[in-house]
Amino acid sequence: MHTLTSQDRRQAAQAEPSAEQSLLACIREQSTVFTAAVVLIEQLETAATTRNLGDPDSVVQLQQTLEQIVTAQQKVAKAHERFIALKITTSAALRNALAQHEDTLKKLVTRIDSLQHVFETIRNKLSPELDADIRRRSMHSAYQKSLKSV
Repeated sequence: MHTLTSQDRRQAAQAEPSAEQSLLACIREQSTVFTAAVVLIEQLETAATTRNLGDPDSVVQLQQTLEQIVTAQQKVAKAHERFIALKITTSAALRNALAQHEDTLKKLVTRIDSLQHVFETIRNKLSPELDADIRRRSMHSAYQKSLKSV
């Protein structure tokens, strides 16, 4: 059986605040990324609603934001694993940060759902127009082929 030396206890005591501070910093960073994603999605939603969908930079921005979300999530996961491994009691500051982070995440999910609804509405409105255009082009192509064969 291994008994803790005073040095082991000091190291554990020093690791606890460090692990919590690391997790807290990662959660705050992820919240910042989520907030930026909310802003971008709101811009995309406005553009989609006004049918101003021609900006290719918005796709690049969305891709970059998604990459930032993945990176931030990986950092949080690592910091959380360390925090859990040390069996640290959650401080009030960390609980508050998590509550704020939860609110930010809820906003992000709400904006994503809203944007999805806008895109589905646009798709449903455009679908009959696209079907008619495809049918017209197909008939035109068939007519052109029949003229060439005559």
